[in-house]
Amino acid sequence: MLPYLTTALLALGLPQPAAQNAFRQSMVLVAEEAGPALYQQARTAARQNNVPAALRLLKRAVATGYYSPETLQEEPDFAGLRTQPAWLLVLAQARTRQQRHEAQFDQPLLALIRQIGHQDQQFRRVAAEADRTYGPDSPQLRAAMQQQSTLDSRLIRQVDSLITVHGYPGKSLVGEYQQSVAFLVIQHNPDDKYLPLLTAAADKGELRWSSLALLIDRLKVEKGEKQLYGSQLGPAVNGQYQLQPIEDEPNVNTRRAKIGMEPLEDYLRRWSISYQVPTASLNPNPPTLYVAPRPVVDEEKSPVELIGGYEALYAQLQYPAAARQQHLAGRVTLELRIDKQGIPQDVTVVKSLGGGCDEEALRVMRAARFTNQAGEDHEIRVSLPFPYEKAK
Repeated sequence: MLPYLTTALLALGLPQPAAQNAFRQSMVLVAEEAGPALYQQARTAARQNNVPAALRLLKRAVATGYYSPETLQEEPDFAGLRTQPAWLLVLAQARTRQQRHEAQFDQPLLALIRQIGHQDQQFRRVAAEADRTYGPDSPQLRAAMQQQSTLDSRLIRQVDSLITVHGYPGKSLVGEYQQSVAFLVIQHNPDDKYLPLLTAAADKGELRWSSLALLIDRLKVEKGEKQLYGSQLGPAVNGQYQLQPIEDEPNVNTRRAKIGMEPLEDYLRRWSISYQVPTASLNPNPPTLYVAPRPVVDEEKSPVELIGGYEALYAQLQYPAAARQQHLAGRVTLELRIDKQGIPQDVTVVKSLGGGCDEEALRVMRAARFTNQAGEDHEIRVSLPFPYEKAK
């Protein structure tokens, strides 16, 4: 288990508000990795207010599994246990077990991984609190995730450097508690290029397959495809999260069980989603439970049109000095909503480049203006090139 995970986050879906969903990916990883039976039984007992049974089961789970004190403290199901005298003993037990386990590994590398893990969660914790206090699409949440987005672009470069030196920094290098830290940074900067590396790591036991399943689902959703494991949610509608469509949904729990994931109905209960796995002939879930399939809108097919055209927009981009020094080249992908007046709203980075390029892309796109023939707010994605060279 990761010791620095909050309990909240999911996918950047296709046309959904990115910041609203981005902070929840850590929650997904916690939910899926806290899968062993004793831990889940302790959660169930705690939800039923059976405090003695919950503490007894949790002690056994900590003695045999890898649950850090931070993970236990951030588990919402255990809120009712924290006033019990035995709770401090459970935390001490977890802390001692983690310290003994991690003493055998390279300490400078472990310290770096812990720091990366902490920073990966720094503003996601703030976003999680904003979600609880102000709601899933609040300005406070968006502000926290904007700060986290800037930090994410730096963290992925650190992880890339670690991978260059060590390969994937998984269980054999940093231990059971930290094996998913690098994965989580990649998950927050999703790219197909990491799949071969992570698949090989999972096959060798360096990374949990239940973690990799989240990235597989996320990449599929971003391409407009159905997910395989049901890990990805869409935006909240009237305060209720929706589920991204699932391929071969009647067999989703079979796929989940093969890689150590809990049943989908138990997983979705964390978001107050009442769910039943469909049969081949009947889906008992209401259509409103699912995100309506919508393709990614590309620039040429969009019902909104950029005033002046994209070549003129690209020409406004200034190549940041930091990006030049680092020889960064590529694209920053933005998600935004064009309002009825053609003004960009909620402009958010969904694929970062770093080196100041993200901030420059946000500056230019926020100043752009569109004609909007849709008659209503319309969401699009745009990729801006760095450095931009005008075609001759």
